[in-house]
Amino acid sequence: MKEKFVSHGTFVIEKTYSASREQVYEAMADAEAKARWFTKPEVFEFRVGGREFSSGEAPDGGVYTFDATYQEIVPLERIVYTYVMDFNGVRFSVSITTIELSDSDGGTRLTFTEQGTFFDGLDAVENREHGSRELLELLGNSLAQNGEAAAAEDADLAPGELEFAHMRLYDFPLEEVYRAWSQPELLAQWWGPNGFTSTFREFDFREGGFWRFTFHGTDGKDYPNENKFIEIEPGKRIVLEHQGAPEFRLTATFSEQADRTRVTFRQQFKDKDIFEQVKSFCPDSNEQNLDRLQAVLEGKRGK
Repeated sequence: MKEKFVSHGTFVIEKTYSASREQVYEAMADAEAKARWFTKPEVFEFRVGGREFSSGEAPDGGVYTFDATYQEIVPLERIVYTYVMDFNGVRFSVSITTIELSDSDGGTRLTFTEQGTFFDGLDAVENREHGSRELLELLGNSLAQNGEAAAAEDADLAPGELEFAHMRLYDFPLEEVYRAWSQPELLAQWWGPNGFTSTFREFDFREGGFWRFTFHGTDGKDYPNENKFIEIEPGKRIVLEHQGAPEFRLTATFSEQADRTRVTFRQQFKDKDIFEQVKSFCPDSNEQNLDRLQAVLEGKRGK
């Protein structure tokens, strides 16, 4: 009969990443982001008491399983979880892991501490430390790739001539965000800067269709508006042109980022003099508009 015994071990790994704490934290708190550097979770409940479970086939056959429970989560600062690992149904380790995040010279310092109990020589602290270092290297590669993608997106967001450009990430599925642009009963709740309300007279949501409405301003005045839909690609892109003075084109594009939706909002004017007249207040009004969209999305989720 094979001898049964237990060994114990603790190791600490420190890594510094050229990424914000928010980015590093999200890489561990979001299932799709974590799948880019860790085994893709089959169960992912990122909350205190929540479970994370994944499995994978060993090179020479057999199945490993990772089964964790989150014990403490302090957003952007600390994640603590306990986990067990099995091979073909045989348990070979029980561990507690603490991940701490702190600022470091424009980046983020991650301190990874694991305290493990290993059974019957099936694993050892040296092997676990080696594997953890490899995973944290993969995390760094993922953050770097995401950073390059974000830089490319920022470059794409650079406004063109006579144009204002804005971007928002909404913590809602793409279909919910797009619906708030395409359904008049939702659009009327948020379209326009703070304090404005609107009355829709026509909303023909198709290419070539018209959207006619009246803004009711904070000064008590009414402002008739008429827009024509130039291009509609469901779930991806809406382009409209404002008819009459001032003439401009609005382009809204939608894309999925993990469980979030990225909205890019561009407003391009045709006349340079008009652009110069409105640039002192129009960008702020556009930001208020996008803030109001956030409030409507949050209100829908609460119902």
